[in-house]
Amino acid sequence: VSRPLQWYFRSAQFFEAVLEGNWAGTIFSEHPGVTVMWLSGAAVWGWYGVQRLVGLDPPTPLETEGYAFFDRVAVGLLPLALLVSLGILWGWYLLRRLFGKRVAWIGALLWAIDPFYLANSKSLHLDAILSTTMVLSALWMLLYLQEHSKRYLVISALLGGLAILTKISAVFLLPFLGLCLLCNWILSPRQGVRSHLRSVSMDLVLWTTIVVVVWLVLWPSMWAQPWSSLDRVLRQGVLLHVDMPRDQPLLYRGTLGVQDPGFRFYLDVILYRTTFLTLPFACIGLFSLATRGQRQRLTLALVAGFALFYSIQMSLGSWKDGRYLLPVFLMLDVLAALGLAWWTRGICKKSNLCHTVTVCALLSVQALIVFPRHPYYGTHYNLLAGGPLAALRVFPPAEYGEGLDLAGRYVDELPGAEDSVVGTQFLANEMVTQYVRAPVYDIAQTGDAADYLLFGVQYTMRGQDYDRWGALWERTYKFREPAYVVRLDGIPYAWVHRPAAEPIIPQQVGVQFAEHIKLIGYRISAERITAGDKLLLTLYWQLVGEIEEDFTVFVHLLAPGGELVAQQDNPPGRGTRPTSGWQSSELIEDPYEVLIPLDTAPGDYVLSTGMYDPRSMERLAVFDAYGDRQAEDRVTLSTVQVQPLVPWWQRGICAAWVAVLSGGLVIIWLGRERE
Repeated sequence: VSRPLQWYFRSAQFFEAVLEGNWAGTIFSEHPGVTVMWLSGAAVWGWYGVQRLVGLDPPTPLETEGYAFFDRVAVGLLPLALLVSLGILWGWYLLRRLFGKRVAWIGALLWAIDPFYLANSKSLHLDAILSTTMVLSALWMLLYLQEHSKRYLVISALLGGLAILTKISAVFLLPFLGLCLLCNWILSPRQGVRSHLRSVSMDLVLWTTIVVVVWLVLWPSMWAQPWSSLDRVLRQGVLLHVDMPRDQPLLYRGTLGVQDPGFRFYLDVILYRTTFLTLPFACIGLFSLATRGQRQRLTLALVAGFALFYSIQMSLGSWKDGRYLLPVFLMLDVLAALGLAWWTRGICKKSNLCHTVTVCALLSVQALIVFPRHPYYGTHYNLLAGGPLAALRVFPPAEYGEGLDLAGRYVDELPGAEDSVVGTQFLANEMVTQYVRAPVYDIAQTGDAADYLLFGVQYTMRGQDYDRWGALWERTYKFREPAYVVRLDGIPYAWVHRPAAEPIIPQQVGVQFAEHIKLIGYRISAERITAGDKLLLTLYWQLVGEIEEDFTVFVHLLAPGGELVAQQDNPPGRGTRPTSGWQSSELIEDPYEVLIPLDTAPGDYVLSTGMYDPRSMERLAVFDAYGDRQAEDRVTLSTVQVQPLVPWWQRGICAAWVAVLSGGLVIIWLGRERE
């Protein structure tokens, strides 16, 4: 379900330039992304070559117009996924050397079932490859500290070179190596300062030299234009991301902006993107530091130091994104593996069977939570932090374009879809265009003239002020019943609308107001809502005859006892469609956005509507289909259930889980006191 396409096209163009010997044409980004472009470019052009060899006439990787080319994107993603998989196996080997078999198995399995790592591994982008190569490079450094074999330092440097070729932020590995060597010297038998500095300097020079060689060998742009290539990487890849505002707005905790969201942003990323297993056991892993021997204590402290200092490095930049922190998650998984092995060993004492069964049971629970989300692992949010509904208050969902693939497939399977025109939002088109054969345009180009309009929740939440689509969504399609909606975890992720079709009226009413106004029906966005959210309501009116007066519509949300909880009063169409301007038999769409107060108690509430004369405040008489006048001259539309942000049963399970963890720590502590 890869959302971004820029690295698909960059990879194809990169390898095409290599095939043509155009070395200067192999620079496309300041990141610079070379590792990904080699792997994905070779895959898509290799697949094209194989198809040609067997007599087919396929389009080239860069010919995408008129094709649903998601299969070619998958081919480009395949070598990245294989490298990540091999990285997990290689990580198991390194963790076994560093911490033993139990931690190695737990750590590797946590990597394999980490939903954030899985989500990034399914995207044709840089972060999964960056994280894999960075963490493997760091683990080889730690192994070098233990066994002092220069071969390990060389392997670390080779992986570090690939990491920095993927993304310049991996240059963090150089000071991290310096930190490792410094800490090792402090804990090792003392030697002269001069001798130590010489040894450290030689190691740093060796590591850096190998990285430079990897850069020179693997990036053809360095052969043709080394200084301009380095200038672009340093000027744009580092300075731009440190000082300049984002090029696209970020929605964080209800604030939309291009400025730095602050350090708290990454704390929230860790809180919501870890799991019920990795977050607490990473903390327990740190807690276990005091119980370990000196050498393993150093290794564990450096693992934690990697996570801490890389988080600090990424926080210094004004450009922030959750996936930028992915290397930290892999190290948190290692800490969680150490914590889980230590905790289960402490509560199970000397019973290996108890230890194994407990570990397997906990890992299985995480797998059962994560794997049913396939292929949309990015929809997972930590249950200890409240889960998806709580995360909606912090981040917009669908970071990886989840749901837009299903919306694209829906359109592509409709009769005559290939001859249609599809309009969608900027950036959403990267996902949609992979799944439809019809041309896909920015809504700014099509407006209502498109045959289909596709909206994604990530972009409607982030871009309500965008000229490209903001007004169209906020004033019209936000309130209309879609032809198709994609829901994950009960949350709408994508909508498909047909502008030329008559509006769908889900709930028919047929109520008469006075003599000439009929309420045909209504649409409500959800009958279950949480306090602090907005309830979207669309009323559909029709005029029978003529009317000269202007009336005001009220929408009330009433508590079971009749108390008014929330309301919205205005002329129809938010003042744009006064009743005096209605035409006979014309269908009037009348949208409302009712904010549910934060202090609203959970329970069932009644949604009702009516009309009144704003001059006299007298309500229009309301009659049902049988001619009976309604009490208080209001129409009861629906019962709305206000539910807590986090269900009581989820709170109970989380509280019980924290109690179990805490109880285990108490048992371990008391056992150590007796010893």
